[in-house]
Amino acid sequence: MKLFLKTLLRLGLVATIFATSSLVYKRYFFEGFLKEEGILLYRLQRSLNADYLYFSASSDYTFNPKTDKDTTRVSIIAMRYCNKNIKSIADGAHDVEIFKELVKHIPPNSVEGIIMSFNLRSFSPEWMTSTNLNIRRKLSATYKPNPPLITRFFVSLKNYPIHTNKELKRFEADYFQNWQLPYPFPKNTIQNWCEQYKFGDWTHPKRNLADHYIKSYGFVINENHPRIKDFDEVVQLAHAKKLKLIFHVLPENKEEAQALLGSELTNLIKMNRDFAIDRYHNPKQKVWVVDNLEKVSDKSFIDRDFPTEHYDFEGRDIIAKGIAEQLNKIE
Repeated sequence: MKLFLKTLLRLGLVATIFATSSLVYKRYFFEGFLKEEGILLYRLQRSLNADYLYFSASSDYTFNPKTDKDTTRVSIIAMRYCNKNIKSIADGAHDVEIFKELVKHIPPNSVEGIIMSFNLRSFSPEWMTSTNLNIRRKLSATYKPNPPLITRFFVSLKNYPIHTNKELKRFEADYFQNWQLPYPFPKNTIQNWCEQYKFGDWTHPKRNLADHYIKSYGFVINENHPRIKDFDEVVQLAHAKKLKLIFHVLPENKEEAQALLGSELTNLIKMNRDFAIDRYHNPKQKVWVVDNLEKVSDKSFIDRDFPTEHYDFEGRDIIAKGIAEQLNKIE
């Protein structure tokens, strides 16, 4: 009995020390940690006076420094066309794996809803095995809704999946060789398609660009895709928190894809867009999908040596109008 009481006392002492340490850390140190390591959660905590939170990667704020006189980000442009207050929760190379952890931090009855970019390219093997993967995993660990001291402890100890560059290359090669496409050989896998002659040898710029397009969009989304599981979780979180939810499909440069590779690649892009709309657009459940995929023309895409979701002002304005139009329709 004495041993039991001593053990109970020690456990109580440890729990008291931990609880006190957690309170001290949260009050005096956690904000500084977030400013350095978790800036989006820091922004989210200071944006809860908004009507909608806008989750995005760099497509929200990237502009053309050569031609854009108006460098306003998409989330702010949208407010020119609707009466909702929108706050941006955006940073480069982020995706839904990170956003879903941030959504968990939204308190009940704090905002009306969330808007989240649906980046088709983030489903690609090239994205999922890029060297940014370890950074995204670290951010996901940082944003998990754990007590602040636990979060700091886990991140410091790198308590999240980490892969070497060699492992990532092996994963990429496996995807390229084995992910089946709905076409006969030689366009049945990413690797076989890339190996086909086009515009000269592999040193030709157009050949390089065409292969980048195949690696970025040469896939078929289905319900077993890990990104779909992430988006499914966002839907569940929105329902649980009684949040209105808008996914907006980001524009891709379909014109350039068509010019380089023909309709076989653009049909895949459209097929994946259609899958997203069919799966998620459900106004009765307060979930909407805004389809901006084909609304931005080739001339508005900034980057010319690799497919990205970076647009000039005209492109950003088109995206913002599409989002605002949907907001205006929601009661």
